[in-house]
Amino acid sequence: MKRTLKLNLEGQEFTVVARREGNDIIIERDGATYTVTVVPEKRPQSAPAQPKSAPKPAAAPTPRPAAAPSAAPAAAGPGAVPAPMTGTVKEIMVAVGDSVNEGEQIMLMEAMKMDIEVAAPASGKVSEIYSKPGDSIKEGQAVMKIE
Repeated sequence: MKRTLKLNLEGQEFTVVARREGNDIIIERDGATYTVTVVPEKRPQSAPAQPKSAPKPAAAPTPRPAAAPSAAPAAAGPGAVPAPMTGTVKEIMVAVGDSVNEGEQIMLMEAMKMDIEVAAPASGKVSEIYSKPGDSIKEGQAVMKIE
């Protein structure tokens, strides 16, 4: 079904004709045709840390600053929420003692200049938070615990 739409963008009016074909929206304006593909939103699903297939050769250790203690477990254990990828904690949406539902957004990370939503893998109560905004975390590292 075609629809004629009037759009106002920054004070300028446009009239376009739009129709949907599957996941595509076809937009026609002034004889030109544009296709926009709608990609369904995928919520990140927390998965257990993937085992590494072979150890990498040891590199020279990098000294850590004394002001950067890490209380986070290296591997996800029972109830632990693993980071879906390596990045930086941007925002934590819950606090210790909060009840969360499976799939609820609990943390926002930044990786490769993109925001990555971290969802609760299960319903429960947040019992521990191992990171804070600004922390660098690695893929699979536990960021909090939900019991």
